[in-house]
Amino acid sequence: MNELKKSHISRWMILGFVVMGIASFGGLAAMIAIAVDKIRSGKGLDTYRTTWLVEFNYVGILVLFGAIIVALLIGGYLRLREHKEWRELDRKYGNGKDHT
Repeated sequence: MNELKKSHISRWMILGFVVMGIASFGGLAAMIAIAVDKIRSGKGLDTYRTTWLVEFNYVGILVLFGAIIVALLIGGYLRLREHKEWRELDRKYGNGKDHT
C-alpha cells in the first residue's frame, strides 16, 4: 500500500515538472518572438527594466540566448569528446574492476 502511494506521488511530481517545462519553453519562445518583433519594428535598442530592475534591451535578449546556445553546443561537444576518451581507455586497459 505504501509503495503504491509513493509511485502515485511521483507521477504527480513528474506531471508537474512536465507542465512547468512546457510553460517555461512557451515563455522563452514568447520572449524571443517579442524581441524579434521589436527589432524588426526598429525598437531593438530601446531599454526596459526586467523583473530584477536591470536595464536590458531586445538585442541583448537575442545575444544572450545565442550565447546560451553556443555554450550548450560547446559543452555537448566537450562531453562527447570526454565520453569517447573514456571509452577508448576502457577498450585499451579494461574497465578497472578486476585490478585494485
